[in-house]
Amino acid sequence: MFKYVFLPADVPVSVPKGMIKFKCLILMEREVGGGYRNEVSKALVEAGCLFSLAWGMDCSVWDDSVDWAFLEAHNFGDYPEDEFVMTTWHEDEALEEVVGFAKHCTDYSEVKLEDILVLDFAHHERSELIEKLYLAA
Repeated sequence: MFKYVFLPADVPVSVPKGMIKFKCLILMEREVGGGYRNEVSKALVEAGCLFSLAWGMDCSVWDDSVDWAFLEAHNFGDYPEDEFVMTTWHEDEALEEVVGFAKHCTDYSEVKLEDILVLDFAHHERSELIEKLYLAA
């Protein structure tokens, strides 16, 4: 399942029903507050995101935010291997490259991640472009 969510403003994010073990591509083209970023990261971890990829402005900060949300979810202790959340950031890559990486390079364990949630923090909606890039990758 491919699911795109356009986020032109800081509004609550909910993961679509049916997405349990999934990857999330976070596209950043606008400023986002730290508290909101932490809320989104926590929601992703709680919903079952197992691979988070951040691209664009402040992408390394998003990477850290999801890492912290994962650690907090497990009380900074041990966790089951099949719940580990892999995170990457893609600071100097073209959008096409990171979309291709999201499609083909996110199998880090025995868990096969077929579903992808794209969170697009941008000023303009671009679902058709992102889905076209993903399907063509």
